[in-house]
Parts: sequence; C-alpha cells; structure tokens
Amino acid sequence: MAERSAGRPRDPEADTAILTAAFELFLERGLDGTSIEQVAKRAGVTRATVYRRFATKEDLLFSVIELPRTVAALDPERMAVAPPEETLKGWAALLSNGQSVQLLRRIIGTSADNFELMRRYWELFIAPRRAVLKDVVRSGFPPGTDLDVVVDMAAGALFYRALTRPEHNTPEELETYLHKVLLQLGYHL
Repeated sequence: MAERSAGRPRDPEADTAILTAAFELFLERGLDGTSIEQVAKRAGVTRATVYRRFATKEDLLFSVIELPRTVAALDPERMAVAPPEETLKGWAALLSNGQSVQLLRRIIGTSADNFELMRRYWELFIAPRRAVLKDVVRSGFPPGTDLDVVVDMAAGALFYRALTRPEHNTPEELETYLHKVLLQLGYHL
C-alpha cells in the first residue's frame, strides 16, 4: 500500500482558481507578460501554492491549454473510439471558441522567441491528437495517401481560417469548411 504524503490534501477550489486566473492572464497579457505572482494574486492564493502545483510558468500554461472543455472531444483516447464526425466537430468547436483562438495566438507569438515552448506544445498537445487524427481520416483516403501531409494541410487551413477570419468561425461554419478542405484533398466518406 502506498504511503500517504505529509501535509494537507490539495484544495480543488485553489486548483480551479489558479487555472482560471492563469487562463485569463495568459489571454490578456501572454506568457511573457504574466507572472506567477500575478496568477497567485488573481487566484487569491500564495505564490507558494501556485509553485507547489506548477514548477514553472510553462507548466501552468500547458495545464491551461487543456482547460477549455471543448478539448474533451479532442482527447486522444476519446478520438480513437469516437466516430470521425465527432472529432471533426471537436476541432471546429475548439477553433470557433474566441478564447481558445486567442490562447493559440499567444502561444504562436511567444514561440517566436521561445522555441522550447512550441516544442513542448507540439509534444504535449498536438502530436498525440495528430497521431489519432491520421487514423480517424485514414479510411476516407486511398491506400498510399501521405496522411501526414493531409493532416498538415487540413489543420493548417483550419488554423489559418480561425486565426485570420474570426467573423467566419461559428462551429458550423468551421465544420463545413473543414469538410470542404478534406474533400478537396480527396477524402471520401
């Protein structure tokens, strides 16, 4: 039997307050403009409380990235067993959410000077979903299709539209657009 660690159990309300405060601050100020002290103050906790949960500001950011629950549809384990339409709807919902898009803009902007941040974002968020996404769309393409290229093109088109044309980004509009992109790439239902 595992021994219980000393100290008080973690307070789920403090966890929520920290993640919410960090999410708001990252949206407002970006990673470089946000400090752990600011997060602690907004969350109503001490800096030590934040640092006990997150060793670095980047660790906190990666927990925040998972915060929007529209990402639940993009959980790799769920994607692996869900119908392809649910996964496509999940991508459209995520990229139609203004806060998710703003956070993506902040990550991209920060990564220009912090390549390690983009590498970790790729490893922790993009790569696991990308691997499953290739399997999700595989049946709609002929054998021999380079699914890495297909996923790059579809994701690139969707990200570009979400980042540059916010007036056309309801979940339905993005889902329709994603279908059009896949059809242009040769996807067959």
